[in-house]
Amino acid sequence: MNYTILELVKSEIEVEKSRFYGYLFPCNSLNEFNEKLDKIKKENIKARHFCYAYIIGNDKRGNDDGEPKGSAGLPLLNSLIKNGLNNVAVIIVRYFGGTLLGSGRLLRTYVHSFEETFLKAKKIELIDMKKYEVSLPYDLYNVFKNYLKNNNFNVLNTSFNDTIIISFLTPVSFIKETLLDLFLLKVKILSEENYCYRKEIE
Repeated sequence: MNYTILELVKSEIEVEKSRFYGYLFPCNSLNEFNEKLDKIKKENIKARHFCYAYIIGNDKRGNDDGEPKGSAGLPLLNSLIKNGLNNVAVIIVRYFGGTLLGSGRLLRTYVHSFEETFLKAKKIELIDMKKYEVSLPYDLYNVFKNYLKNNNFNVLNTSFNDTIIISFLTPVSFIKETLLDLFLLKVKILSEENYCYRKEIE
């Protein structure tokens, strides 16, 4: 399953007088990520490190930003992957407190900072579906409406004109010919497209 998050969330932890500020946010492009990183840097001018990771579509990257190699960027990236996140970025800002933590403890601290931030996030499940728009005569409306309900197809919109036009979502596996056969070609498919349904996780 793929997930994103609803909005920016933040956290703060302190280890050996170093402060770690976590920022986790939805992100749909590299430009959007760079703008957010620049903004966070301006808000934290005295911070020493801005370690980050992101997954934007098929583009994945982690950056240690001066911390020991493999102690921040890769663990943060692996945390995103482990939680099935996509189109999400995490930035951990570190204010150095004067004590070197060592690579192992540093790695655990960055992962902990991510986890504290992620606990505050509202998860959104991304479900690949098909979106159909169809037209049908008025005398078929109640039967068709019950058909959609019985199959748990999510109705997005219904409009009433010369004919009734309904847009609805189906699983990707749905075979549209089934629809045409079932209603003896009285239902006309106006459009068909891929659709990513966003379902909030309680």
